[in-house]
Amino acid sequence: MTISNHQRDAATTRLPRDDRLFTAEFLLLMATGMTYSLGTGALNALLPPFVVDELGGTEATSGFVMGSMAITALLSRTVLGRIAGRRGARRLMGAGAAVMSVALLLLVLFPSVPGAIASRLVMGGGNAAFFIGTSVRAMDLAPNTRRSQAAAFNLIAFHIGMGIGPTMGESVLERTDYATAWLTLAALVAVAFLLTWGLSHRPGDPDQDPPPLVHRSAIWPGIVTLFGVVGFNGFLMFAALYSSEIGLDNVGPVFMVSSGTMVLVRLLFGRVPDIVGPIRAGTGALTITIAASILMAFWQAPLGLYVGAAAVALGLSLQSPSFMVIAVGDVSDRERGSAMATYTAFFDIANAMVGPSLGLIIAASGYRAAWLTAAAAGCVALVLLRLVVAPQWKP
Repeated sequence: MTISNHQRDAATTRLPRDDRLFTAEFLLLMATGMTYSLGTGALNALLPPFVVDELGGTEATSGFVMGSMAITALLSRTVLGRIAGRRGARRLMGAGAAVMSVALLLLVLFPSVPGAIASRLVMGGGNAAFFIGTSVRAMDLAPNTRRSQAAAFNLIAFHIGMGIGPTMGESVLERTDYATAWLTLAALVAVAFLLTWGLSHRPGDPDQDPPPLVHRSAIWPGIVTLFGVVGFNGFLMFAALYSSEIGLDNVGPVFMVSSGTMVLVRLLFGRVPDIVGPIRAGTGALTITIAASILMAFWQAPLGLYVGAAAVALGLSLQSPSFMVIAVGDVSDRERGSAMATYTAFFDIANAMVGPSLGLIIAASGYRAAWLTAAAAGCVALVLLRLVVAPQWKP
């Protein structure tokens, strides 16, 4: 009887001895992700005003700078997924953090629009490596029955950093200048690099056939994600500029509300996709995301931005774990990095599209048109989830 690759991989998988998720190593993984995202999350509040106020760019320029990192992330992600499967997730995390630190230093050395674009292009590869590494490691450490919860808590670590990072970055900037702020963020990411060395190293078998560069199981969940994250990505990229237009001086607390919502939802409801199924959870998440985008379109006031930030974060909190489980739920350990890389590549495509496209829409027609465009994209995601992904999903 011939044993398939999938059966052989399943037989050699290290199964956890119990149903525990929060082991010492998983908690260290979360701490590493949080430290890394403190540095990178501050960029959402600091980089758009830097491009517009310091470098003389426009909203469209800022959108292009913010979205440019998606180009290198997309080009490198499938190769990085294969590296994770063959060389181990820990090494990939360390390399990603090191590259991100260098990219932040480029903002100090070359304070110009071309320099900012170059920095973001380098960030793309580093961020892709770090995120794929942490996502794969979280799945490796999770019991099979708690994978969506593992994905949710791994993302919680990132969103804690993304919530605190903007306020921290604004505080540093108020007391110093942009160069000092970039150096501070680079130092935080370097600390995350050091923390990766506390994680165990689990390389794959280099003698095995390499996993596919593009994994079929992740394509349709990724396409749904591509449209589903437009609202949240638009919020991240333009909230700092939009807040000035509606009379809000400090946008840091808005990011804290967004990330705080994500943390709370994932703490309390992280196992919802495991319990009700990722299709039902994803349907509810997309519905909330659409409503949040419409709310921001018609309630253009500081309180409306705060409520919209919480609502769009609530939607994304259940989107990502749900679709991630669909993408990697039925693949072997050897191919998990490939499937994760394929799935997360659609985040890069969204980043590359959202910044420039919404920036042009804002320049031509204003923020209301941009938020309504995000709502329309969410509707496309919902239709694809129900009509294409749901019939193919086998729990």
